Amino acid sequence: MAETIESGKVCGACGTMNDVEARSCTNCGARLEDAQESPESAHFVDDDPALRYVDPNNRVEVERFERLDEAELACGLLRSNGIACELSSMVLPGLPGEVILWTHARDAEMAWALLADAEREASTKKDDDAA
Repeated sequence: MAETIESGKVCGACGTMNDVEARSCTNCGARLEDAQESPESAHFVDDDPALRYVDPNNRVEVERFERLDEAELACGLLRSNGIACELSSMVLPGLPGEVILWTHARDAEMAWALLADAEREASTKKDDDAA
């Protein structure tokens, strides 16, 4: 289910992302042989709009979190595995409240399984560190 995101060559002239094997830009024709992908042009999973939006008419509540950082971490885990997720906004930013993590109904089972595995792994490490 998870998809691999391959990097490509960015054209220095126009900024178009080209195939890794491309020798010239598909947009402007500039040579790409010496082009190297810079860290600034690297694409992250969280930048993919398809993974940041969940249809409100076809979504399932996966989990509720008291802390925004925990919710963002869980959402990042899902997105890195190719599952789109969205977080509710805080009722009052900075104050305790529940943040809801939603995903598409078709991805809910996989999302629950991934989060359960992560929770199980975290509790195992916690137990190992305590011993």
